[in-house]
Amino acid sequence: MRFLVLGILLFLPALAQEGRYAFGRILALEEGKAEVQVEGRLLEALLPTDGGGYRVGDRVVVYLEGERAYVTEPDRLPWLGGLLFLFALLAVLLGRGKGVRGLLGTFLSLLVVVYFVVPRVAAGGDPLLYALLGSLGVLLLTLYLVHGVNPKTTAALAGTFFSVGAVLLLARLFVGGMGFTGLASEEALLLRQWGGVDLLALYLAGVAVGALGALTDVAITQAAVVQALSRANPGLGLWELYRRGMEVGYDHIGSLVNTLVLAYAAGALPLFLLLTKDPTPLPVLLNTEPFAAEIAAMVLGSLGLLLAVPFTTFLAAWAFRGGRGGGEKEPPHFH
Repeated sequence: MRFLVLGILLFLPALAQEGRYAFGRILALEEGKAEVQVEGRLLEALLPTDGGGYRVGDRVVVYLEGERAYVTEPDRLPWLGGLLFLFALLAVLLGRGKGVRGLLGTFLSLLVVVYFVVPRVAAGGDPLLYALLGSLGVLLLTLYLVHGVNPKTTAALAGTFFSVGAVLLLARLFVGGMGFTGLASEEALLLRQWGGVDLLALYLAGVAVGALGALTDVAITQAAVVQALSRANPGLGLWELYRRGMEVGYDHIGSLVNTLVLAYAAGALPLFLLLTKDPTPLPVLLNTEPFAAEIAAMVLGSLGLLLAVPFTTFLAAWAFRGGRGGGEKEPPHFH
Protein backbone atom coordinates (compact mmCIF):
# COMPACT_ATOMS: atom_id res chain seq x y z
CA MET A 1 0.00 0.00 0.00
CA ARG A 2 2.68 2.51 0.98
CA PHE A 3 4.68 1.64 -2.15
CA LEU A 4 1.66 2.44 -4.31
CA VAL A 5 0.97 5.70 -2.46
CA LEU A 6 4.60 6.85 -2.65
CA GLY A 7 4.69 6.01 -6.34
CA ILE A 8 1.62 8.18 -6.91
CA LEU A 9 3.25 11.01 -4.99
CA LEU A 10 6.22 10.89 -7.34
CA PHE A 11 3.96 11.30 -10.36
CA LEU A 12 1.84 14.12 -8.94
CA PRO A 13 2.89 17.67 -9.81
CA ALA A 14 5.72 18.74 -7.52
CA LEU A 15 5.31 21.73 -5.29
CA ALA A 16 6.79 24.86 -6.82
CA GLN A 17 10.42 25.22 -5.82
CA GLU A 18 13.52 26.79 -7.25
CA GLY A 19 16.09 24.38 -5.81
CA ARG A 20 17.33 21.00 -6.88
CA TYR A 21 19.00 17.95 -5.34
CA ALA A 22 22.52 16.66 -5.97
CA PHE A 23 24.84 14.00 -4.53
CA GLY A 24 28.12 14.91 -2.87
CA ARG A 25 30.78 13.94 -0.34
CA ILE A 26 31.62 15.60 2.99
CA LEU A 27 35.25 16.80 3.09
CA ALA A 28 35.23 18.70 6.38
CA LEU A 29 32.88 19.34 9.31
CA GLU A 30 32.32 22.40 11.47
CA GLU A 31 29.69 23.40 13.99
CA GLY A 32 26.36 23.19 12.16
CA LYS A 33 27.86 23.07 8.66
CA ALA A 34 30.01 20.97 6.34
CA GLU A 35 32.30 21.44 3.39
CA VAL A 36 30.85 19.27 0.63
CA GLN A 37 32.16 18.41 -2.81
CA VAL A 38 29.25 18.52 -5.24
CA GLU A 39 29.60 18.13 -9.01
CA GLY A 40 33.29 19.01 -8.93
CA ARG A 41 32.99 22.14 -6.78
CA LEU A 42 33.28 22.85 -3.05
CA LEU A 43 30.24 24.16 -1.19
CA GLU A 44 29.46 25.10 2.38
CA ALA A 45 26.27 23.27 3.32
CA LEU A 46 24.18 23.58 6.46
CA LEU A 47 23.66 20.44 8.54
CA PRO A 48 20.42 19.38 10.28
CA THR A 49 19.88 20.92 13.70
CA ASP A 50 20.91 17.69 15.42
CA GLY A 51 24.05 17.34 13.29
CA GLY A 52 22.72 14.19 11.60
CA GLY A 53 25.64 12.09 12.84
CA TYR A 54 27.62 12.73 9.65
CA ARG A 55 31.37 12.07 9.37
CA VAL A 56 34.08 13.21 7.00
CA GLY A 57 33.99 11.08 3.85
CA ASP A 58 30.24 10.34 4.01
CA ARG A 59 28.31 10.55 0.75
CA VAL A 60 25.22 12.73 1.17
CA VAL A 61 22.27 14.26 -0.66
CA VAL A 62 22.48 18.05 -0.88
CA TYR A 63 19.62 20.44 -1.61
CA LEU A 64 20.80 23.45 -3.61
CA GLU A 65 18.77 26.65 -3.45
CA GLY A 66 20.45 29.63 -5.05
CA GLU A 67 23.70 30.28 -3.20
CA ARG A 68 22.68 28.14 -0.25
CA ALA A 69 23.09 24.39 0.24
CA TYR A 70 21.63 21.99 2.80
CA VAL A 71 22.65 18.42 3.67
CA THR A 72 19.38 16.49 3.71
CA GLU A 73 20.18 12.77 3.96
CA PRO A 74 22.94 10.18 3.63
CA ASP A 75 23.44 8.74 0.15
CA ARG A 76 21.95 5.27 0.62
CA LEU A 77 21.94 4.21 -3.02
CA PRO A 78 25.32 2.36 -2.95
CA TRP A 79 24.17 0.29 0.02
CA LEU A 80 20.81 -0.39 -1.59
CA GLY A 81 22.59 -1.44 -4.78
CA GLY A 82 24.80 -3.84 -2.83
CA LEU A 83 21.79 -5.33 -1.05
CA LEU A 84 19.94 -5.83 -4.34
CA PHE A 85 23.03 -7.40 -5.90
CA LEU A 86 23.31 -9.85 -2.99
CA PHE A 87 19.64 -10.77 -3.35
CA ALA A 88 19.97 -11.29 -7.10
CA LEU A 89 23.16 -13.35 -6.69
CA LEU A 90 21.60 -15.71 -4.14
CA ALA A 91 18.41 -16.00 -6.20
CA VAL A 92 20.44 -17.10 -9.23
CA LEU A 93 22.76 -19.43 -7.29
CA LEU A 94 20.04 -21.10 -5.22
CA GLY A 95 17.11 -20.87 -7.63
CA ARG A 96 19.06 -21.50 -10.84
CA GLY A 97 16.84 -21.14 -13.90
CA LYS A 98 13.71 -20.37 -11.90
CA GLY A 99 15.64 -17.85 -9.84
CA VAL A 100 16.62 -16.00 -13.02
CA ARG A 101 13.06 -16.09 -14.32
CA GLY A 102 11.81 -14.95 -10.92
CA LEU A 103 14.11 -11.92 -11.01
CA LEU A 104 12.96 -11.11 -14.54
CA GLY A 105 9.34 -11.46 -13.46
CA THR A 106 9.93 -9.14 -10.50
CA PHE A 107 11.52 -6.54 -12.77
CA LEU A 108 8.62 -6.72 -15.23
CA SER A 109 6.14 -6.48 -12.35
CA LEU A 110 7.76 -3.28 -11.13
CA LEU A 111 7.54 -1.87 -14.65
CA VAL A 112 3.81 -2.63 -14.68
CA VAL A 113 3.33 -0.81 -11.37
CA VAL A 114 5.56 2.17 -12.20
CA TYR A 115 4.56 2.75 -15.82
CA PHE A 116 0.96 1.50 -15.89
CA VAL A 117 -0.73 1.62 -12.47
CA VAL A 118 0.84 4.65 -10.80
CA PRO A 119 0.59 7.18 -13.69
CA ARG A 120 -3.07 6.35 -14.33
CA VAL A 121 -4.05 6.61 -10.68
CA ALA A 122 -2.08 9.85 -10.33
CA ALA A 123 -3.98 11.21 -13.34
CA GLY A 124 -7.30 10.64 -11.57
CA GLY A 125 -8.09 7.06 -12.61
CA ASP A 126 -9.88 4.59 -10.34
CA PRO A 127 -7.17 3.13 -8.04
CA LEU A 128 -9.11 -0.09 -7.54
CA LEU A 129 -9.62 -0.70 -11.26
CA TYR A 130 -6.03 -0.03 -12.26
CA ALA A 131 -4.59 -1.89 -9.28
CA LEU A 132 -6.59 -4.96 -10.31
CA LEU A 133 -5.58 -4.63 -13.96
CA GLY A 134 -1.98 -4.19 -12.87
CA SER A 135 -2.25 -7.22 -10.60
CA LEU A 136 -3.56 -9.27 -13.52
CA GLY A 137 -0.56 -8.20 -15.58
CA VAL A 138 1.84 -8.94 -12.73
CA LEU A 139 0.39 -12.41 -12.15
CA LEU A 140 0.39 -13.32 -15.83
CA LEU A 141 4.00 -12.19 -16.16
CA THR A 142 5.38 -13.76 -13.01
CA LEU A 143 3.44 -17.02 -12.74
CA TYR A 144 3.63 -18.10 -16.37
CA LEU A 145 7.19 -16.84 -16.77
CA VAL A 146 8.50 -18.64 -13.69
CA HIS A 147 6.33 -21.78 -13.66
CA GLY A 148 5.43 -22.17 -17.33
CA VAL A 149 2.10 -22.34 -19.15
CA ASN A 150 0.47 -25.48 -17.78
CA PRO A 151 -2.59 -26.63 -15.77
CA LYS A 152 -0.76 -26.18 -12.45
CA THR A 153 -0.03 -22.52 -13.09
CA THR A 154 -3.50 -21.86 -14.49
CA ALA A 155 -5.14 -23.39 -11.41
CA ALA A 156 -2.94 -21.23 -9.16
CA LEU A 157 -3.78 -18.12 -11.18
CA ALA A 158 -7.52 -18.78 -11.00
CA GLY A 159 -7.31 -19.50 -7.26
CA THR A 160 -5.45 -16.28 -6.65
CA PHE A 161 -7.95 -14.17 -8.59
CA PHE A 162 -10.90 -15.78 -6.84
CA SER A 163 -9.33 -14.99 -3.48
CA VAL A 164 -8.50 -11.39 -4.41
CA GLY A 165 -12.07 -10.88 -5.64
CA ALA A 166 -13.47 -12.28 -2.40
CA VAL A 167 -11.17 -10.02 -0.36
CA LEU A 168 -12.37 -6.97 -2.28
CA LEU A 169 -16.04 -7.85 -1.81
CA LEU A 170 -15.53 -8.34 1.92
CA ALA A 171 -13.44 -5.18 2.11
CA ARG A 172 -16.15 -3.07 0.45
CA LEU A 173 -18.75 -4.46 2.86
CA PHE A 174 -16.79 -3.97 6.07
CA VAL A 175 -15.02 -0.74 5.08
CA GLY A 176 -18.40 0.80 4.27
CA GLY A 177 -19.80 -0.45 7.56
CA MET A 178 -16.88 1.03 9.52
CA GLY A 179 -17.11 4.37 7.74
CA PHE A 180 -13.48 4.55 6.58
CA THR A 181 -12.36 7.66 4.70
CA GLY A 182 -8.98 6.41 3.44
CA LEU A 183 -7.16 9.01 5.56
CA ALA A 184 -5.25 6.50 7.68
CA SER A 185 -1.68 7.62 6.91
CA GLU A 186 0.43 10.74 6.41
CA GLU A 187 0.83 9.87 2.72
CA ALA A 188 -2.96 9.76 2.30
CA LEU A 189 -3.29 13.16 3.98
CA LEU A 190 -0.77 14.61 1.53
CA LEU A 191 -2.61 13.07 -1.41
CA ARG A 192 -5.82 14.64 -0.12
CA GLN A 193 -4.20 18.08 -0.15
CA TRP A 194 -3.15 17.64 -3.77
CA GLY A 195 -6.48 16.05 -4.73
CA GLY A 196 -7.43 13.92 -7.71
CA VAL A 197 -7.18 10.50 -6.01
CA ASP A 198 -10.02 8.41 -4.54
CA LEU A 199 -8.43 7.59 -1.18
CA LEU A 200 -10.96 4.97 -0.14
CA ALA A 201 -10.53 3.07 -3.41
CA LEU A 202 -6.76 3.41 -2.95
CA TYR A 203 -7.04 1.80 0.48
CA LEU A 204 -9.08 -1.07 -0.94
CA ALA A 205 -6.52 -1.54 -3.71
CA GLY A 206 -3.75 -1.61 -1.13
CA VAL A 207 -5.53 -4.33 0.84
CA ALA A 208 -5.86 -6.54 -2.25
CA VAL A 209 -2.37 -5.93 -3.63
CA GLY A 210 -0.80 -6.29 -0.18
CA ALA A 211 -2.05 -9.88 0.12
CA LEU A 212 -1.25 -10.79 -3.50
CA GLY A 213 2.26 -12.14 -2.89
CA ALA A 214 1.21 -14.51 -0.11
CA LEU A 215 -1.87 -15.60 -2.07
CA THR A 216 0.25 -16.42 -5.13
CA ASP A 217 2.68 -18.39 -3.00
CA VAL A 218 0.07 -20.58 -1.33
CA ALA A 219 -1.83 -21.06 -4.61
CA ILE A 220 1.15 -22.28 -6.63
CA THR A 221 2.20 -24.53 -3.74
CA GLN A 222 -1.20 -26.17 -3.44
CA ALA A 223 -1.40 -26.73 -7.20
CA ALA A 224 2.10 -28.28 -7.19
CA VAL A 225 1.16 -30.60 -4.30
CA VAL A 226 -1.93 -31.87 -6.13
CA GLN A 227 0.10 -32.34 -9.32
CA ALA A 228 2.68 -34.43 -7.43
CA LEU A 229 -0.07 -36.54 -5.82
CA SER A 230 -1.64 -37.20 -9.21
CA ARG A 231 1.68 -38.29 -10.71
CA ALA A 232 2.39 -40.55 -7.76
CA ASN A 233 -1.02 -42.21 -8.07
CA PRO A 234 -2.73 -41.48 -11.43
CA GLY A 235 -5.84 -43.38 -10.33
CA LEU A 236 -6.84 -40.78 -7.72
CA GLY A 237 -10.13 -39.07 -8.49
CA LEU A 238 -11.25 -35.50 -7.87
CA TRP A 239 -12.30 -35.77 -4.23
CA GLU A 240 -9.45 -38.00 -3.16
CA LEU A 241 -6.92 -35.60 -4.70
CA TYR A 242 -8.70 -32.71 -2.99
CA ARG A 243 -8.71 -34.44 0.40
CA ARG A 244 -5.01 -35.34 0.25
CA GLY A 245 -4.04 -31.92 -1.07
CA MET A 246 -5.88 -30.26 1.79
CA GLU A 247 -3.81 -32.21 4.30
CA VAL A 248 -0.91 -30.03 3.19
CA GLY A 249 -3.23 -27.04 2.80
CA TYR A 250 -4.11 -27.04 6.49
CA ASP A 251 -0.41 -26.60 7.33
CA HIS A 252 -0.18 -23.73 4.86
CA ILE A 253 -3.19 -22.02 6.37
CA GLY A 254 -1.58 -22.13 9.81
CA SER A 255 1.84 -20.89 8.73
CA LEU A 256 0.92 -18.31 6.08
CA VAL A 257 -1.83 -16.63 8.07
CA ASN A 258 0.72 -16.11 10.82
CA THR A 259 3.23 -14.80 8.25
CA LEU A 260 0.77 -12.30 6.78
CA VAL A 261 -0.37 -11.07 10.20
CA LEU A 262 3.24 -10.48 11.25
CA ALA A 263 3.99 -8.67 7.97
CA TYR A 264 1.10 -6.26 8.48
CA ALA A 265 1.90 -5.88 12.18
CA ALA A 266 5.51 -4.94 11.37
CA GLY A 267 4.30 -2.20 9.03
CA ALA A 268 2.00 -0.87 11.75
CA LEU A 269 4.59 -1.05 14.52
CA PRO A 270 4.81 2.75 15.00
CA LEU A 271 1.04 2.83 15.48
CA PHE A 272 1.16 0.01 18.01
CA LEU A 273 3.89 1.82 19.94
CA LEU A 274 1.44 4.66 20.47
CA LEU A 275 -0.49 2.28 22.72
CA THR A 276 2.29 2.62 25.29
CA LYS A 277 2.47 6.44 25.03
CA ASP A 278 -1.12 7.58 24.55
CA PRO A 279 -3.36 7.83 27.65
CA THR A 280 -6.45 7.29 25.47
CA PRO A 281 -8.34 4.10 26.48
CA LEU A 282 -7.48 1.06 24.37
CA PRO A 283 -10.99 0.57 22.90
CA VAL A 284 -11.04 4.20 21.76
CA LEU A 285 -7.58 3.92 20.16
CA LEU A 286 -8.52 0.73 18.32
CA ASN A 287 -11.63 2.47 17.08
CA THR A 288 -9.62 5.23 15.35
CA GLU A 289 -9.19 4.82 11.59
CA PRO A 290 -5.37 4.33 11.55
CA PHE A 291 -5.60 1.38 13.95
CA ALA A 292 -8.85 -0.02 12.56
CA ALA A 293 -7.57 0.21 8.96
CA GLU A 294 -4.40 -1.77 9.78
CA ILE A 295 -6.37 -4.44 11.64
CA ALA A 296 -8.94 -4.67 8.82
CA ALA A 297 -6.20 -5.05 6.18
CA MET A 298 -4.55 -7.75 8.28
CA VAL A 299 -7.74 -9.75 8.75
CA LEU A 300 -8.97 -9.32 5.15
CA GLY A 301 -5.64 -10.52 3.77
CA SER A 302 -5.76 -13.54 6.06
CA LEU A 303 -9.31 -14.30 4.92
CA GLY A 304 -8.03 -14.31 1.35
CA LEU A 305 -5.47 -16.94 2.31
CA LEU A 306 -8.10 -19.08 3.97
CA LEU A 307 -10.17 -19.02 0.78
CA ALA A 308 -7.24 -19.49 -1.62
CA VAL A 309 -6.22 -22.87 -0.19
CA PRO A 310 -9.42 -24.89 -0.72
CA PHE A 311 -10.36 -23.17 -3.99
CA THR A 312 -6.96 -23.66 -5.61
CA THR A 313 -6.77 -27.22 -4.32
CA PHE A 314 -10.16 -28.01 -5.85
CA LEU A 315 -9.24 -26.48 -9.22
CA ALA A 316 -5.93 -28.36 -9.30
CA ALA A 317 -7.65 -31.62 -8.29
CA TRP A 318 -10.12 -31.15 -11.12
CA ALA A 319 -7.29 -30.45 -13.60
CA PHE A 320 -5.19 -33.47 -12.52
CA ARG A 321 -7.94 -35.99 -11.64
CA GLY A 322 -7.32 -39.47 -12.94
CA GLY A 323 -3.76 -38.63 -14.02
CA ARG A 324 -4.84 -35.79 -16.31
CA GLY A 325 -2.74 -32.69 -16.90
CA GLY A 326 0.87 -32.34 -17.86
CA GLY A 327 3.74 -29.95 -17.50
CA GLU A 328 7.24 -30.14 -16.20
CA LYS A 329 8.24 -32.71 -13.60
CA GLU A 330 9.24 -31.04 -10.39
CA PRO A 331 8.93 -31.62 -6.66
CA PRO A 332 6.14 -29.85 -4.79
CA HIS A 333 6.94 -26.58 -2.99
CA PHE A 334 6.78 -27.36 0.72
CA HIS A 335 7.32 -24.72 3.40
